[in-house]
Amino acid sequence: MSLTYSNVLNINKKNYNGVTIEERALSGKINIRGKSSDKEFMKSIGSVLNLVLPIEPNVRIFNNNISIMWLGPNEWLVETPENEKDEIISLLESKLNPEKTAITDVSFNKTVLRLEGEKVFILLSKFLVANLEKILETNFSVAQTIFIKIPILFIRNNTDKEETSLDLHLNRSHAKYVYDLLVDGSKDLNI
Repeated sequence: MSLTYSNVLNINKKNYNGVTIEERALSGKINIRGKSSDKEFMKSIGSVLNLVLPIEPNVRIFNNNISIMWLGPNEWLVETPENEKDEIISLLESKLNPEKTAITDVSFNKTVLRLEGEKVFILLSKFLVANLEKILETNFSVAQTIFIKIPILFIRNNTDKEETSLDLHLNRSHAKYVYDLLVDGSKDLNI
């Protein structure tokens, strides 16, 4: 018997004073650990994902339906379509040395909220000490920080010419709390 899971909030895109918030559809999320200095590890990952793991901090790369986010010098998050996740995990397990690497399915643990609009960074500045607008100034960049005592991974989805779009990867257990804070914080977003 396999476990099934669904979105936490079951909300569609809603506009709150110029910021839209929605819970993204479920996706596969795979945490990978290994040494970027291990050529065999890097080659095996590349052959399975058809991407080279980013080794620079705060970088996201993507190709077709797969995104890879740098989380640390030896850790990455791979986001895949939900229906492809199990096959990708099997391929990774068959190619990687289990004594030197770790592959963990974290799909059941995470949900993703998407924030869009010109006031996104104003809203987030109410809850963060870090200046996310500066940290995420590069197209498709990534940042990990603490949001009201909750670890969150922020991913910028837009280019300089597009409207601000951020994904917030967070634990499912914190989704309702963070969503309520964002909705409440959006009530006064004067520039």
